[in-house]
Amino acid sequence: MLICDKLGNPETVTGLHTLNKKPSLADVATLAGVSVATVSRVLNTPAIVTAELREKVLKATRALGYVPHGAARALASNRTRSVGVVVPTLGISIFARGVESMQDRLGEDGYRLLVANSQYNPAKELQEIESLLAHGVDGLVLVGNERLPEARKLLRQFSCPVIITFVHEAAEEFPAVGVNNFSSSYDMTKYLVESGHTHFSILTSPVQNNDRVRARRDGILSCLKDYNQQVTLHEVFEIPYSMQAGGDGLDAIVKQAPLTSSIVCTTDLIAVGAMARARSIGLSVPEDVSIAGYDGLELANYLTPALTTISVPASEIGRLAAQRMLDELNGAKAQTNTIVETSLSIRGSTASPRPNRLPLDAIIIAKD
Repeated sequence: MLICDKLGNPETVTGLHTLNKKPSLADVATLAGVSVATVSRVLNTPAIVTAELREKVLKATRALGYVPHGAARALASNRTRSVGVVVPTLGISIFARGVESMQDRLGEDGYRLLVANSQYNPAKELQEIESLLAHGVDGLVLVGNERLPEARKLLRQFSCPVIITFVHEAAEEFPAVGVNNFSSSYDMTKYLVESGHTHFSILTSPVQNNDRVRARRDGILSCLKDYNQQVTLHEVFEIPYSMQAGGDGLDAIVKQAPLTSSIVCTTDLIAVGAMARARSIGLSVPEDVSIAGYDGLELANYLTPALTTISVPASEIGRLAAQRMLDELNGAKAQTNTIVETSLSIRGSTASPRPNRLPLDAIIIAKD
């Protein structure tokens, strides 16, 4: 069989294994020029060996096509060296970035990440949790605090480490790694008020079973309440989570709350839809109406104008969640809550309102 002599030049090596025999741990050790115990340490606890030695052994495993026997390793260590994560969706970059970063960090310590999505459905989340636990994952990473009572009971019964993400507080005893959705939305709204806006409407995706979006909506409402002597809240529209719905929400604001000068959205996707619809019906952003979002999706910076938003550091959340999980699996109790700071990205979709501006419906008529 053609492999690399001492991991260098290719040559035919005999005596290590045959075409009909799977390569063994001993074969890897022979090719790498190390002991079987060293190979075992590299594969099971890579963090305790040097990067040079780790690469030497891994190069040998690749050359031989060696794959560790997962079931045997699990029996020997009482672990599968796998972690499960259930996210609402992988269709938007905020969760995809978090999962990618989480996988990278866990992989550094020899863990694999099993990924499932709940489609924002609590019953589907329960099914995915059951499936991951049945696969013997050593720990679970979940998003948000809201889930079915059956899911909570299941997590208590299995007693595996659980990390909650994208919120800054855990509802139960689990550690949380995430952002303060309430205070960051409050700060966004405060910026708009201090920019001179006095007439507001809100476009929010559904808040049921989504504590992150509900906290954002409540942060906006709380700020407007604190400034109630200066501002007017005209409408709060709860709409589906889509760009189409964002456009329909903009139409509803024009019809039912035409005095609105600033629209605050609880997600970027809705804000993007509202901006597109405004343009299509003859409204200029931000000259006629300011629009702000939340999430910090990559596309938000490439719009014309670029979208003002709260940027959520999803990759950092994923990395820190993985580290908290590793701490728990290694016997070190993770701190209860880890707050990751957001940033207010002020871009071209918001500006101070024009003096003596007309209502939105009148602006459209005037431009026609």
